[in-house]
Amino acid sequence: MLRLLTVMALTIVSSTSFAQQKSNVLSSSLDYWVTSAGEPVTKGWKIEADNTLLCEGKGSGILLSKHQYRDFSLTWEWMLTDKGNSGIKYRVRQYDNSWLGCEYQMLDDENYGTDPFSLNATASLYAIWEPAGEKKLNPGGEWNQSRIIVKGNRVRHYLNGELMVDGRIGSKDWKQRVAASKFKNREDFGLNRNGLIMLTEHGNPTWFRNIVITELGPLSSGRTKR
Repeated sequence: MLRLLTVMALTIVSSTSFAQQKSNVLSSSLDYWVTSAGEPVTKGWKIEADNTLLCEGKGSGILLSKHQYRDFSLTWEWMLTDKGNSGIKYRVRQYDNSWLGCEYQMLDDENYGTDPFSLNATASLYAIWEPAGEKKLNPGGEWNQSRIIVKGNRVRHYLNGELMVDGRIGSKDWKQRVAASKFKNREDFGLNRNGLIMLTEHGNPTWFRNIVITELGPLSSGRTKR
């Protein structure tokens, strides 16, 4: 009897662990995404022959994931043009008529004329935490690899294997930085635990590939205001 209970317990633990490690390749199809109006994606973005997701540039508009995510690991590869600018936002929700969230900034730092360790440099949590550490950024026209890990209120940003940001949302430091940022008038900015993934568009062609999200906790379906 004891052995049977042990086997059942291990089975439950194994099943739970498996459920919490579900992964999806979000760059494999536009079916994972909708426009800011919640409509299917019909222009401005396309899947190329090599399964690269291309934002064609000015006027393409943003993409929002169809599902909300709470705790997750998100990895992807990306390439910009010279002086290119883009980003991925997460735990995105609607503030009035805007979709906002924490942003992993993607920028051609050197050609854009940006201090690589500033609040708007590549791998920063845009406008809140600057990147720190040994930064290895490939310029426009070359591929980079990034990773975001969100677990509870802890957020980590990686660039080409190096940790760039490690902070806690809602901490005293977070609140002080938000109060000094462009988001100071956005009530409870970044404090929601669930949210969408957003691919931004800043007028430049941007290539994404191998966008893989691994859930580290339960997934909540649908789009919602906090």
